[in-house]
Amino acid sequence: MQHGWHWAIKFHFKIVSNYMQKFYTLFSFMLAAGMASAQYSTPDAGTSYTLEALSAIAESGVVKNGTSDYTLKSDLTISAKDKIQLSPGDILRMADGVVVTVDGEAMLNPESTARIIPAEGAKPKGFKMNGKASLANLEVEGAGFMYFGKDPLIVDKCDFSNVNSTLSGYGVIVLSGSSTGSKITNSTFTDCEPGAINTPANLGVELLIEGCTIKNVTTIDAMRPFINIASCVDKEIIIRNNTLIGARLAKPGGIGVSNMLNTPGSNKVTIENNTVSDCSWGVNLVGGMDVRLVGNTVKDNRWDPADDGGIAVTMYSIASYPLTVYGEGNTFEGNKWGPCSVGSSIVNFGKTSDPSAADYNPGNNIFRSNSFTSTSGTLTECDFCNQTKETVYAQGNVWNDAKTVEEAGKTIFGSNYNSAYGPIVFDPIKNLSGVEMVGAGEPQLKGHVELYNLCGQKVYSGDMDNVSSSSLPSGVYVAVGAGGKAKIAL
Repeated sequence: MQHGWHWAIKFHFKIVSNYMQKFYTLFSFMLAAGMASAQYSTPDAGTSYTLEALSAIAESGVVKNGTSDYTLKSDLTISAKDKIQLSPGDILRMADGVVVTVDGEAMLNPESTARIIPAEGAKPKGFKMNGKASLANLEVEGAGFMYFGKDPLIVDKCDFSNVNSTLSGYGVIVLSGSSTGSKITNSTFTDCEPGAINTPANLGVELLIEGCTIKNVTTIDAMRPFINIASCVDKEIIIRNNTLIGARLAKPGGIGVSNMLNTPGSNKVTIENNTVSDCSWGVNLVGGMDVRLVGNTVKDNRWDPADDGGIAVTMYSIASYPLTVYGEGNTFEGNKWGPCSVGSSIVNFGKTSDPSAADYNPGNNIFRSNSFTSTSGTLTECDFCNQTKETVYAQGNVWNDAKTVEEAGKTIFGSNYNSAYGPIVFDPIKNLSGVEMVGAGEPQLKGHVELYNLCGQKVYSGDMDNVSSSSLPSGVYVAVGAGGKAKIAL
């Protein structure tokens, strides 16, 4: 078996290139979008408009079809002092190519469901929002949303489906203003041409994305992740409790967070308890950030056909501003590659030797079946890859069905495969019962064992399978059984 680990070193160049292409393309698009003009503008007199009120203005382009049912036939601008509101039960049908520009307030948050859908056969653009904006209890088809405001954008309990890419090919929701405190929660994104949530690569916003289900977006099969955002200098990005399910397409990945310009600041990012599956790749982290990756399941993200694609987590940064990543309690399974540390990133996926240390990490990650057969027919099995000169820590983790450190090391690539890179410290390992095995070549202890502390005192006698649930304090012990002796860490 040949371990084709060297393919992965090319991957970070592709990631950086794709992010820069996204930035320049989106910046040019935004300039063009900003020059478009609407057919009708409200008088900027501090008026709050409902669809009913707008339909009474002949030149507004809003036509009433029936009770709570309206069609917008032409572009509309809500001026800076004005507001647009949706009422419960409203249906807004948008004509082909139509855009609503809201320079004032966009209160698209009725107490119960309203709908924004295309007129028959139409492909509307959607909403460009420059002031305060809130979206809630909406069912949206066709139309996308671009937000340029400084106030928090609040999105909650919305259902976005079959959104087209005429307003943006990058996201159903694109945040392009310097907002703080924005939240996108409890919403669904399904069968959409662009990705779900996006910010330009040069503009980070404080953002919480929580409790969302994102399924089969980026149906145009472009290099645009489901969630693709920039870090926020001294504010935090939180991506938590979301489910991302791809359609096994070649290009769109799962969660991308970047500090492409290496803007100084804390740049804190929390990615926690998410499931990312069946995407081209799982998670991409690029640039100087402080990232916590906790409790995620990153599974079967293997659909990039290239041999250097399908990585569970790419962690890339330069020496002048390294990326730091803390990974605990994650599952990485069925991807082409497990996590890959590239450039000058500092990675801690388990550091168990000193529980009182500031960088203590119990590990508890599970690595299983991250492998593929290359285009040349070579089997590559890689659960973790270090392509930095730094020492990477990955102690206290489960590595497939490995019972010994020696077995675990077969799918871990660091200095053991190329002396140009730093080592991966992964001893001790855990098995699925929660017991850590210390050192190489231990016997496989089963059945009745006796445990001794390092002072030689017997502290346990019983079944090996019950050791992890005993009341023994954390530490290293010597286990003695029919299979021989071994050190274990609890």
